[in-house]
Order: sequence, then C-alpha cells, then structure tokens
Amino acid sequence: MILRKLWIVLTAGAFFSAAALAQTTPLTVTYSYSGLPLPILTSSANLTTIAGILVPRALAITHVSVQVQIQYPNSGDLKVYLFSPQGTRSILLEHDCGVANIDTTFDDGATSNWKDTCPVEAGRGPFRPDQPLSNSYTDNSAFGLWQLAVTNDQSQSRSGWIAQFSITITGTPQLAPVTTSTAVANAAAVSASGAIAPGEMISIYGSNVGPAIAVSAPVGALPTSLAGSSVTINDVPAPIAYASQYRLDVQVPFSVTPGSNATVAISTGSGSAALRSAPISVPVNAAVPGIYANGVLGTGPASASNQDGSANTLLSPAARGSIITIYASGLGAVSPTLVEGTVPPLRPLSPVTGEVGAFIGGLPSTVLFAGAAPLLPGTFAVNVQVPSNAQVGPQELVIYSNGISSQKGVTIYIK
Repeated sequence: MILRKLWIVLTAGAFFSAAALAQTTPLTVTYSYSGLPLPILTSSANLTTIAGILVPRALAITHVSVQVQIQYPNSGDLKVYLFSPQGTRSILLEHDCGVANIDTTFDDGATSNWKDTCPVEAGRGPFRPDQPLSNSYTDNSAFGLWQLAVTNDQSQSRSGWIAQFSITITGTPQLAPVTTSTAVANAAAVSASGAIAPGEMISIYGSNVGPAIAVSAPVGALPTSLAGSSVTINDVPAPIAYASQYRLDVQVPFSVTPGSNATVAISTGSGSAALRSAPISVPVNAAVPGIYANGVLGTGPASASNQDGSANTLLSPAARGSIITIYASGLGAVSPTLVEGTVPPLRPLSPVTGEVGAFIGGLPSTVLFAGAAPLLPGTFAVNVQVPSNAQVGPQELVIYSNGISSQKGVTIYIK
C-alpha cells in the first residue's frame, strides 16, 4: 500500500470481503465508477487520488479486467495501481512511456504489454498491465470496494484527471456470509468504521449476512439469533437488533478489552446447513462514539429529546439553558457493568466510566449524565445542558468520549 501519501478517496461504499462457499455456475459482472472526474495533482501536493467501485456480488474470482480513462499530459509521471477489497495490489503501469492520456483496457490475456506499445489512440487494447491482475484471484471474494489509485510523483507542473474506470469480474457466486474488518461501523455513525468499543452497537456490512427481507428484534432484551443470523465476538454470542442480507446490527460484548483485537464471525442457518464467514479481526478502542441522527449515513438532525420530553425538531427546538438528551452508541464501558443485550434498568443507572464531553455550536456544553439509556438495550444516553449563549437555529452537535469525537454533520435545534 502507499504509505507516504495522504489519500483523496471518493468511494461508492464500504470495504467488504471474506471466504464463502461457491456455486458452480460462473458469472461475469461489470461495474463502473459513477462519480465526478477526480483531480490528479502535481507531485508537490503529495496526494494520491483514488476512485472506488463497489462490487455488490460475492464471487470467487477467476478473471479480472479493468478499463481506465485518465487525462494527463505524460504517463511517465504516473503510478496507476488497482487494489482489491482485501488490499491486494496490481500495478497497471508505473512511470511507463511518456504519452498523453491513458485510455485502454488492462487484461492479463492480452498479447502485449501496455508499456511495450505506448498507445496514443483512445480505446486501443487490451494490454497486459505491469503486474498481473491475477494477483487478486486468491482473494476470498470479489465483493467490496475496488480502488484505482493514481499518483503523480514526478512532475511539479503537470496535472490531470481520472475520468472513468470500470472493472469486469468473472467468478462463481458465493453463498456463505461475506464481510471484512473495514465493513464494521458504529451503527449511529456509518463513517466511523473499522474499530469497536465495549457495549457499542455496531453495523456489520457484507453479503449474505442475513435474510432477504430485513427483520428487527422485538422490543425488550435483544436475542443472539435473528432470522437465522448469529454473530460471535471473541466467541461470545452478540445480541442482534437488526438483520438483513447486507447488514447486521449487533451489540459488542462489554467484556472486550480496549487495546486488543477482537475476532468477529457470522453464521447463517443452523445445524449441518449452517454457513459461516471467515473470522475477521477488528481493533478494540475504549470508545468509538457516534450520535444517532435522522439523516442519511449518520448526519442530519440528532435523535434527541428536549427537557419536556418532546423530540428536538425544527418546530420544537430546545431553549438555551435547558437540558437535552442525546442518544448515542460507542461511549465505552459502564459501571455498574451490564450484560450486553439486556434492558438497562431505571435504577441503578450505569454511567460511562470514561470522560464524556459535548459541544453545541462550537461551545463547550455541560454533560450531566452519560451512560446506558434506561430501557433501551444497546443505546447510550447523554444529558447535555444547552449553553445560555448558544446561537439559535440548527447548531452542530459533537460529543466525545475518552478523547474521541463523534461524527461531523449532526445538528440540534436551539431557540
């Protein structure tokens, strides 16, 4: 991987991959990058530009080809790499030739290498890459985010664009659950992915992880199996709040140890018909805070209550100086501790053991309580006093726990 560069990333989704059981009928799929053209900057910018394609099919890979359109004055300045969802790298070209623009298909089965031909005609090819695309054939699955990474590390005057790329994959469909550590996110803040905390409600994204028709757990204590799906974290059954084909929401056991790695595994079905994912390893932090919000991808108006119990909305804002209750996930360990999945009692309360703070509209805000939300398994509640000098209208809301802040883009309404 490229370690010395700050990466510019524009992606169509999260990372996914895992071992899975394959059927025998091959399938060929093609997916294309659908975002805006991405800038390739001068070498002095010290940036790598990445375009991502989410492949939603779980396939055991037998063939990959890549079509690339790059507008750039001199290909000899560039490194152009393809990364599979598991991070396997194939070098398409690296400081090759010196032609303007790259518009071709890379395929291991082509008769000649791109660097030996140096084509200037648009659409000519296919050509073999510098490094075989078959590098990724041993990956456990095609499912997930494929990345085209382009670096200009030679010219301080030239720049260009990733205009387009697409990927064609042939493989056999897989039936077992498919996921990876980078597909694990705070259920309240989808962007906060890749680590877990004690008691956190997490979303595990993947393929074949649950039923085609989504199912939510009934009110009350959370089950450890839902619609045939189950998850273990360090071999401890994790309570499940939601199960679907592409996402599971589960609560992390309070027994996980910050600073360690936890092993996560998914099963679907039962008995001899059960299908299991390959276990994945995820880091454990003391906290991975996220605020539940009413928008897409963990942004928008916060899921919060005003002091009178009404929902905080545009039509029902909180008064300055009043107390609001914010609902969150991932604030960390509580004391007295709880059994994950159980309904937290009204008494005694279980406050978070670490430091929790808040900002409203950029102003420090007093936290009166932060801990397990009574009667809401897997949820944290944070009682915050709105600063008396807060601005009116929608104001950005940020909480932090153990020095780690929640996601950006969450607001609270103030009057």
